[in-house]
Amino acid sequence: MIQINLLPGGAARRPAGASRSLKLPSLPAMGGDPRVTGLAAAAVLGALVAGYLYWDLGSRRDALQAQLDAGVADSTRLAGTIQLVHDLEARQDTIREKIGIIKSVDQRRFVWPHILDEVSHALPPYTWLTKIASSEEAPAKPAPRPAAAPPPAAGDTSKKAPAGPAAPPPPPPEPVGPTLSIEGNTGSTQALTRFMKNLESSPMLRDVSLVTSSQTTEQGHVFLKFTLEAKYEVPDPSAIQTVPLFVAR
Repeated sequence: MIQINLLPGGAARRPAGASRSLKLPSLPAMGGDPRVTGLAAAAVLGALVAGYLYWDLGSRRDALQAQLDAGVADSTRLAGTIQLVHDLEARQDTIREKIGIIKSVDQRRFVWPHILDEVSHALPPYTWLTKIASSEEAPAKPAPRPAAAPPPAAGDTSKKAPAGPAAPPPPPPEPVGPTLSIEGNTGSTQALTRFMKNLESSPMLRDVSLVTSSQTTEQGHVFLKFTLEAKYEVPDPSAIQTVPLFVAR
């Protein structure tokens, strides 16, 4: 058989039994200086550490941002509830003040019947009254309670100073009774003195004093015209006896 070599250059054909060998390119050998090798290793290690730190900071930032978003969402959701609580506290103070006024009025609704009863029992013989007047003393107004701080706006994450305990509500004003002016006539100075002592011994009257005293003659009768002044005093509860208006059957 005739074999024709068509390869350029006339290369001879390898024999059929010849094996092929594969040669890989060899890396260039590094220099023998160990400093160059150490610098290269340090650069690679520094790049790895920098990459890890960057990834760790990014993870922490994402976690903190998630916490911040959750806090802002909670603040927005609870802002209405906080405002409602402040409104209810303001209404509670107003209701408490009105209840105190009602209690004060309720405690004083029987003041005048008791005063007139005490004056009537204190009158000695030959003494009669012509006028009883009064001047009411207004009770002192309690100091206004400081307004509660408004709730923080939604999304406001600035650091606030911790609020102290809420101030206790002011006590209701003490009931203040009237100052009496009693005018009348009596037959003698001894009767007037006895009348003043009887008024002073009453648990509802105090500071009984003589304002004016003059002798008067009318229709041939000589008598003493006087004007007294006294102040109402809140009596001890044991000095007042109460009875039910309706008896249960």
